[in-house]
Amino acid sequence: MKTKKIVFFPAFKRVVPSDFENWLEDMALNGWHIERVRQWSSIIMIFIKGDPKKYRFVYDMRAIASKDYVSTYEQFGWEYMGRMASVYMWRMEYTDERPEAFTDKDSIISRNKRTIAAVSFSFSIFLLAALAMSIALIFFSDNISVNDRMQLIIGVIFFIILAILLGTVMLYIHKGNKQ
Repeated sequence: MKTKKIVFFPAFKRVVPSDFENWLEDMALNGWHIERVRQWSSIIMIFIKGDPKKYRFVYDMRAIASKDYVSTYEQFGWEYMGRMASVYMWRMEYTDERPEAFTDKDSIISRNKRTIAAVSFSFSIFLLAALAMSIALIFFSDNISVNDRMQLIIGVIFFIILAILLGTVMLYIHKGNKQ
């Protein structure tokens, strides 16, 4: 029987692409391997215990990939692990020098910009939701029961916290572009 390890919310704990890649590489070095990346892998990832291996993982956000995208990576020796929403995951086993998927600074910046764009969409949604709920509290509080008002206040706080976290992620990724 194979030993399994279940990790909940891995993509939410490591939202910066390079952090997620490095975490998967560390897991493989410790003998924990993923067999496939699936749509729900950002919420739950199952690892199987095996021999330690040196893998290079690549997190590549692409809302729309060209029809030869997968075959191009595979021609260069990358193994397609699967996809989580718009994120394509790749890996390559190596022994000596760690392979690079993004060969120059411009391609890393481009990947980071795609990630920031995706995160900024959620950031905007949470900010707008907090704003709409705040407006409801300010202008319609006389027509809202105490319980409903409390729920709106909790919702505003929750959405503001999420927006702040997503804003921090965007700044962290953006800062990485300048290094």
